[in-house]
Amino acid sequence: MSIEQSILAILSFWPSTGYDINSEVEHKAAGLYWGMSYGSIYPKLKKLEEEGFIYPIEQEEKGRKKKLYELTPKGWEEFENWLRLPPAYPKVKDELLMKMSTWHEDIESSILIGHLLKRKETTEDLLEFVKGWPTNGISYISNFGMLSIRYAEIRLEAELKWIEESINALEKNQLPKGQDPNKNTEKLLARRREAIQDEKGK
Repeated sequence: MSIEQSILAILSFWPSTGYDINSEVEHKAAGLYWGMSYGSIYPKLKKLEEEGFIYPIEQEEKGRKKKLYELTPKGWEEFENWLRLPPAYPKVKDELLMKMSTWHEDIESSILIGHLLKRKETTEDLLEFVKGWPTNGISYISNFGMLSIRYAEIRLEAELKWIEESINALEKNQLPKGQDPNKNTEKLLARRREAIQDEKGK
């Protein structure tokens, strides 16, 4: 999903300013759906306007002019063509999972437990937000959109269950058995300890 496609999707809700679009992509649960930076929105809006997918609307509010963007017929067609395309499988970028995959026994497991507890706190907060999202009296969520909300709930609930299982395994030193056919753990630790010893010897 490109930034341009995300912008067209947001504009399908209602005409919006660049600030409005940014608010949509940076609210608490936005990371479950898309990721855009504020700085990338305005160049993309300009590009979409130049290509005829959107057009600006000048409005005055409390004595101040603001520019909203609306979809052109070409923009609606582009947006709906995107809806019809099979979506790409999501690419996960999760620093916690990367750290867990490369953790080793020379680093205290209590630190990893701390990471998991911090993640739990964030996930619980996010789950509370997602559960209240459809009834906050502010947000527009279609009947179809409610299906994606349910997915977000299930995903976050599963993550909380996984965090509890992981903490329990670490605290009881009952980690699930991995596989190490080439004795990589042993070699990794030996390399690490040798490097540290060499550094101390300088």
